[in-house]
Amino acid sequence: MPGNAQHDRNTIGVSVGTFSLRMLDQQASPLRYKGAIQPVFGLRYGHESDRSRLNIRLSGGAGTLNPERFGPRSYSTSFPDGKPFTYEIASVFYYVGLEADYLRRVNSVENTNSALWVGGAVQESIWYADEVANFPWVVNTATVSPVIQYDYHFQPRHSLTLRVDMAVLGLITRAIYANFPKSTQDENVKAFFKQGTQAATANRLGSVNLQVGYGFRVSPRISFGATYRARYLSYPSPRPIRAVSNTISLESEMRF
Repeated sequence: MPGNAQHDRNTIGVSVGTFSLRMLDQQASPLRYKGAIQPVFGLRYGHESDRSRLNIRLSGGAGTLNPERFGPRSYSTSFPDGKPFTYEIASVFYYVGLEADYLRRVNSVENTNSALWVGGAVQESIWYADEVANFPWVVNTATVSPVIQYDYHFQPRHSLTLRVDMAVLGLITRAIYANFPKSTQDENVKAFFKQGTQAATANRLGSVNLQVGYGFRVSPRISFGATYRARYLSYPSPRPIRAVSNTISLESEMRF
């Protein structure tokens, strides 16, 4: 089986799972918010040799994001003519993530039980909710990160993976201090990204990802597994934001 697998250099994978987000964005609201997406879907393409790996991942989904303390809520009143009016606050939440990484193996290929990889990753992530403190909320990050990954094969068909990366350079887009961009030349969306995007290094932008995975190879070409991913994000401008996201997914891969 291992001999056959060495000739299959490409991998296509699909995943389905859950995504959760807890965040405190002091620019948007003094309240802590909690978001959930069920399900979140993912696609992955990989190409590998004995000493290198290239991976491209796309994931995303839609759910809800509401204050942790109050949840979705509504307000009711009446117009002077007696007609009732109800105003609901229940934010729809969207997440999209795109990642590409390249890794090189640093330990011996003859070691079939474990593999240590180092490399770099380019990651793009966007969080969008339509009602955070009654306003649209967007946090977009594009980062460059060094990566270290360790694979351990404790049985011929079973493996564990531990991966860590931390952004050293990035672009982050958030609302400006006045919340609304003002421009006589650009549309609102273009003005938001133009005025709200800043370059940052690791001393200001905190973006750390941790990944733990388990894989079971059914055949030389088919495998199943589960992965847990956690991300911590912080940034101080124009007012501090801190957020933690978690993803738990079931995955299936085919080699060819």
